[in-house]
Amino acid sequence: MRRFKKWIAVAVTAAMGLAMLAGCGKEDNTGSTDTAADSETVSEDTEEPEPTEEDTEEALGVADGDRVIDLTFDEDVSGFLTYMNGGEEELAAVDGELCVTIVRTGSLDYANQIYYDGFRLYEGCVYNYSFDVRCDIERKIEWRLQINGGDFHSYAGEIIDIGPETQHVSVEFTMNEDSDPAPRLCFNMGKAEGMDGNEAQHNIYFDNILLEAVDASNAQQIAPIPEPMPVNINQIGYLPSDKKVGTVSDGDAVSFDLIDVASGESVYSGTLTETQYDAASAAPYKLADFSEVKTKGTYKIVTDTGSESYEFVIGDGIYDDVYRDSILMLYNQRCGTELDPDISGDFAHGACHTGEAQVFGTDTMVDVSGGWHDAGDYGRYVVSGAKTIADLFLSYEDSEAASTDSLGIPESGNGVPDMLDEARYELEWMLKMQDPSTGGVYHKVTCEVFPETVMPEEETDQLILSPMSNTATGDFAAMMAKASVIYRELDAEFADQCLAAATKAWSYLEAHKGEKGFKNPEKIETGEYPDSYENDEYLWAAVELYIATEDEAYKTFADDLIGGSERVRYSLGWTDVGYYALYDYCKYIGGNQAAEDMLIDGAEDVVEIVSESGYGTSLFNSFPWGSNMTIANNGMLLLMANKIKPNAQYVEYAKYQLDYLLGRNSVGYCYVTGYGSMSPLYTHHRPSQVLETSMPGMLVGGANSNLEDSYAKAVLTGRAPESCYADNAQTYSCNEVTIYWNSPLIYLLSALK
Repeated sequence: MRRFKKWIAVAVTAAMGLAMLAGCGKEDNTGSTDTAADSETVSEDTEEPEPTEEDTEEALGVADGDRVIDLTFDEDVSGFLTYMNGGEEELAAVDGELCVTIVRTGSLDYANQIYYDGFRLYEGCVYNYSFDVRCDIERKIEWRLQINGGDFHSYAGEIIDIGPETQHVSVEFTMNEDSDPAPRLCFNMGKAEGMDGNEAQHNIYFDNILLEAVDASNAQQIAPIPEPMPVNINQIGYLPSDKKVGTVSDGDAVSFDLIDVASGESVYSGTLTETQYDAASAAPYKLADFSEVKTKGTYKIVTDTGSESYEFVIGDGIYDDVYRDSILMLYNQRCGTELDPDISGDFAHGACHTGEAQVFGTDTMVDVSGGWHDAGDYGRYVVSGAKTIADLFLSYEDSEAASTDSLGIPESGNGVPDMLDEARYELEWMLKMQDPSTGGVYHKVTCEVFPETVMPEEETDQLILSPMSNTATGDFAAMMAKASVIYRELDAEFADQCLAAATKAWSYLEAHKGEKGFKNPEKIETGEYPDSYENDEYLWAAVELYIATEDEAYKTFADDLIGGSERVRYSLGWTDVGYYALYDYCKYIGGNQAAEDMLIDGAEDVVEIVSESGYGTSLFNSFPWGSNMTIANNGMLLLMANKIKPNAQYVEYAKYQLDYLLGRNSVGYCYVTGYGSMSPLYTHHRPSQVLETSMPGMLVGGANSNLEDSYAKAVLTGRAPESCYADNAQTYSCNEVTIYWNSPLIYLLSALK
């Protein structure tokens, strides 16, 4: 019987991936090799029974002779997809071969790429990779078996010459890196050595693509997603006056003790609730309520069966550090300026993206320096920036905690709340995004494509201003009008500038109502942030302009939308902003019962879901991309509704949303980097990937039951909606970060800390 090398648990890391609706995840299949892949291997030291050969091969999922990939193209393209980055290609099955028509070569080696996902590579396994290839013309292409994220380095690959004669390529290689549950097979067919990028249209043909396991005797197992603790709580802790509830997944447990960690003694004993079923985690649960305990200290929950929670604190000021870092995340995302190493530590960098941007389709150059990098990449987007500013403004208006001037940003101590200083940094960039002649606002500024895994000052491609959009202009008008009110007593000149910009933007909106929503123009591959429903942006702008000017025309416009038949979308995201309008209408205008009813109805919908959740979350059976933002937004909505119509349950359930984000969830993660006993380490965030450590204070996207990247499909298929999370930079649809995911967290912390 063969001896098998001891199994190891593997945490594969790296990341990137195609602009979607929320976050800014993208498939950036560059195959670049600028940085090393992040990975960590954890060995088991305990003795294990020697498995039988049959058991081991079944557990490993690979055995000698396995055809891991075996593709012929008699009927279709067999799962291959295209990726274009400045090139143009078409894919078809023709006469039993995969035919790739290169319409435009492009300027990058990966300008045209075809790729195939859905297989695994095991460390220590010997493979043979082979395929047939020919081309109408003599040229070079590159084949790769690569990591699907981060620096996209290849596990095996080669640049080869091809031509009209069919050649058979066959290579044997050993997987010498950590086992990868979601690698990528690809062919790069862009500009290669000896090509000028302007080649005439030509065809490349592939057939008989085979990846076979030759020797699996030393193959290493891929460990499953880590199991959460059987008792899950807010890992940072609770204020003495908080409602304190933990969720227990141990079905045999009946009672629990709250153990003082310092003494090891029980300070409280309680009985668990009856078993109930939680739809989001698809599992039974019980609740441990220890709200009676108000004595400060460090504790853990231990059940009568021995199940435990992580340690946590009961005390004052427990959220001060995470609050500060959640705001400093915005400072660390600043663009166009040098970051102070005394504030940013290793994440400090030189001034980036300081060159002028080219207005798409013209020779016009514009200075749009400044603002925040939106997410894990370095694009800057008006619609997401406006949502972020709105959350900061509401934090300032609704919470005394947000008035602090000592968080440690460069402007601290200037007599202006740091929350407003940070918001102003983005506002000043947004002012540059307005076209001075029309009042319209450019949708975004990015390069043509997403950058490789580099620090921000190393992205030096030409910046491009994408066309103006009604949604960007409406969000801009709303935030500039609100800024004119907020900054009036702090800086009247700046307030006047903001109001003038808002009214000019409104003129643009009046002249362009009903125009088609934003779409990426040709060759722009960066985050689109599309939105074809504009009434909510118009409503928001009208409400804020009325509050700023008391011009009845704006109020009439808003009243007609609130009470009319035209569809308005109500939410607190970057795409549907209607609740921002309703809240400020109720707070500062009043007298419109429909507005109040819709806001309260929205809160009651959240209450209904939370009351049936085992983890106190406000999502039921679908966790979308950026689910943590949605959960934080719902907590915001409850607190906003409480301001309009006080209800203690709204506050309690809003706190539950914070508890969820900080660890009381079915995967047992505190979703804010650098906090709690178990928090994300491998975020989809370029600076964090370059430095191989996650920036603290970032709220990751969280569970995504739609499985919208290849890593998620590989490791999360079949899991319950709330459990569809993996801490891996390759799973950009779960583990990316954004400024507008942090901002509702900031609101919750401001209100509840």
